[in-house]
Amino acid sequence: MDSLHTELSQAGVIWTLKLIGSIGSNVHHLMWNEESSAALLTKLKLAQAKALHIDLKKTERLDSQALRLLLNAQKDFSQEQIEIVLKNPNDHLNRLLHIMQFDKIFSIEFDN
Repeated sequence: MDSLHTELSQAGVIWTLKLIGSIGSNVHHLMWNEESSAALLTKLKLAQAKALHIDLKKTERLDSQALRLLLNAQKDFSQEQIEIVLKNPNDHLNRLLHIMQFDKIFSIEFDN
Protein backbone atom coordinates (compact mmCIF):
# COMPACT_ATOMS: atom_id res chain seq x y z
CA MET A 1 0.00 0.00 0.00
CA ASP A 2 1.22 3.47 -0.86
CA SER A 3 1.92 5.89 1.93
CA LEU A 4 3.42 9.35 1.82
CA HIS A 5 4.76 11.75 4.40
CA THR A 6 6.15 15.15 3.44
CA GLU A 7 8.37 17.65 5.23
CA LEU A 8 8.84 21.20 3.97
CA SER A 9 11.70 23.34 5.27
CA GLN A 10 13.49 26.53 4.36
CA ALA A 11 17.13 27.59 4.44
CA GLY A 12 17.34 31.12 3.08
CA VAL A 13 16.12 31.21 -0.54
CA ILE A 14 16.33 27.40 -0.87
CA TRP A 15 13.32 25.35 0.19
CA THR A 16 13.42 21.57 0.61
CA LEU A 17 10.49 19.23 0.25
CA LYS A 18 11.19 15.71 1.52
CA LEU A 19 9.00 13.00 0.05
CA ILE A 20 9.00 9.97 2.33
CA GLY A 21 7.33 6.74 1.28
CA SER A 22 5.86 5.25 -1.85
CA ILE A 23 3.94 7.56 -4.17
CA GLY A 24 1.17 5.82 -6.04
CA SER A 25 -2.19 6.82 -7.47
CA ASN A 26 -3.96 7.06 -4.12
CA VAL A 27 -1.44 9.45 -2.49
CA HIS A 28 0.24 11.39 -5.34
CA HIS A 29 -2.01 14.39 -4.64
CA LEU A 30 -0.30 14.72 -1.22
CA MET A 31 3.14 15.39 -2.73
CA TRP A 32 3.07 19.14 -2.25
CA ASN A 33 2.32 19.32 1.48
CA GLU A 34 -0.32 21.83 0.39
CA GLU A 35 -3.54 21.67 -1.60
CA SER A 36 -1.57 21.65 -4.85
CA SER A 37 1.69 22.64 -6.47
CA ALA A 38 0.05 26.04 -7.20
CA ALA A 39 -0.42 26.66 -3.46
CA LEU A 40 3.20 25.72 -2.81
CA LEU A 41 4.35 27.93 -5.69
CA THR A 42 2.45 30.89 -4.24
CA LYS A 43 4.05 30.28 -0.82
CA LEU A 44 7.54 30.14 -2.36
CA LYS A 45 6.96 33.25 -4.48
CA LEU A 46 5.91 35.20 -1.38
CA ALA A 47 9.05 33.99 0.39
CA GLN A 48 11.18 35.02 -2.65
CA ALA A 49 12.52 31.49 -3.00
CA LYS A 50 15.05 30.75 -5.73
CA ALA A 51 14.86 26.95 -5.66
CA LEU A 52 12.84 24.01 -4.44
CA HIS A 53 14.89 20.91 -3.70
CA ILE A 54 12.74 17.79 -3.77
CA ASP A 55 14.55 15.26 -1.60
CA LEU A 56 13.87 11.73 -2.81
CA LYS A 57 16.27 10.00 -0.42
CA LYS A 58 13.44 8.23 1.42
CA THR A 59 11.13 7.88 -1.57
CA GLU A 60 10.61 4.26 -2.50
CA ARG A 61 8.80 4.75 -5.81
CA LEU A 62 7.01 7.28 -8.00
CA ASP A 63 4.13 6.28 -10.26
CA SER A 64 3.32 7.87 -13.62
CA GLN A 65 0.93 10.38 -12.04
CA ALA A 66 3.64 11.56 -9.64
CA LEU A 67 6.06 11.95 -12.56
CA ARG A 68 3.45 13.98 -14.44
CA LEU A 69 2.95 16.20 -11.37
CA LEU A 70 6.69 16.85 -11.28
CA LEU A 71 6.69 17.83 -14.95
CA ASN A 72 3.74 20.18 -14.51
CA ALA A 73 5.35 21.75 -11.44
CA GLN A 74 8.61 22.23 -13.36
CA LYS A 75 6.75 24.18 -16.03
CA ASP A 76 4.92 26.39 -13.52
CA PHE A 77 7.89 26.97 -11.20
CA SER A 78 10.30 27.76 -14.05
CA GLN A 79 7.95 30.52 -15.26
CA GLU A 80 8.48 32.13 -11.85
CA GLN A 81 12.28 31.56 -11.96
CA ILE A 82 12.15 28.99 -9.16
CA GLU A 83 14.36 26.02 -10.00
CA ILE A 84 13.27 22.53 -9.02
CA VAL A 85 16.17 20.21 -8.16
CA LEU A 86 15.63 16.49 -7.61
CA LYS A 87 17.94 15.30 -4.86
CA ASN A 88 19.20 11.92 -3.71
CA PRO A 89 17.03 9.48 -5.68
CA ASN A 90 17.73 5.84 -4.87
CA ASP A 91 19.29 3.68 -7.61
CA HIS A 92 15.90 2.54 -8.92
CA LEU A 93 14.46 6.06 -9.09
CA ASN A 94 17.67 7.43 -10.59
CA ARG A 95 17.47 4.85 -13.42
CA LEU A 96 13.79 5.68 -13.94
CA LEU A 97 14.50 9.42 -14.07
CA HIS A 98 17.25 8.86 -16.65
CA ILE A 99 15.14 6.48 -18.75
CA MET A 100 12.28 9.01 -18.72
CA GLN A 101 14.85 11.73 -19.56
CA PHE A 102 14.00 13.78 -16.49
CA ASP A 103 17.73 14.49 -16.24
CA LYS A 104 17.28 16.70 -19.32
CA ILE A 105 14.52 18.72 -17.60
CA PHE A 106 15.62 18.75 -13.95
CA SER A 107 18.94 19.00 -12.19
CA ILE A 108 19.51 15.75 -10.30
CA GLU A 109 21.94 16.07 -7.41
CA PHE A 110 23.34 13.84 -4.71
CA ASP A 111 24.56 14.84 -1.26
CA ASN A 112 27.99 13.51 -0.37
